Amino acid sequence: MRSAHSKDDESRVRRRDEIATAAIEVLATQGLRGLTHRAVDAAAGLGPGSVNYHAPTRSRLLHLALGQLFVRDFEVAGATFGTLVDVKPLTVDVVISHIIDFIDAMTSADAVKRVIARHIMLGEAQHDDEIRELFDSQRAAFVTYTQWIVASLDSEDPPSDAETLVVMIEGLVQRQVLIGSRLSPTFIEQMLRKIIVASPLVEG
Repeated sequence: MRSAHSKDDESRVRRRDEIATAAIEVLATQGLRGLTHRAVDAAAGLGPGSVNYHAPTRSRLLHLALGQLFVRDFEVAGATFGTLVDVKPLTVDVVISHIIDFIDAMTSADAVKRVIARHIMLGEAQHDDEIRELFDSQRAAFVTYTQWIVASLDSEDPPSDAETLVVMIEGLVQRQVLIGSRLSPTFIEQMLRKIIVASPLVEG
């Protein structure tokens, strides 16, 4: 039987998640100037002052939002690339197919606001060392996660090649969301194939 203390902790975690989700919504729809405690209260469906209790400063709001982004995006990465563990041998075609699936998932209607919010917070990170450090640590986790993928393609330098892979994915996700017209899956596949095959990611 759970204690009252445990239930209170779970309640606080849920409320912080709600606030983080609402902060992402506000950032994506109203921009950084619109990120006020009152706006997040409204987006979360909470009474005035609720957000201030859990996140008394804008910096704390950004930390909560960025933490939520990382959790949600890492869930997408795990769901998309996790199945590759059982693929033997892992081929370039299979990896490219899963990269395209990941880009599609990250630019779906549900995920677009996260991409926009992240782009906005990246700008803020240039003036906030704590936010920048959080971005850096989260990105490093993604790069580390992809090392096993490039290693399975016989990479001679998995850390460096994983960085290359993440750079490609980041650029394509932002391109699909922030530019008016989207690239077709066929074009993306051709581009990925040219880059991957021509790079040290694949040993001939």
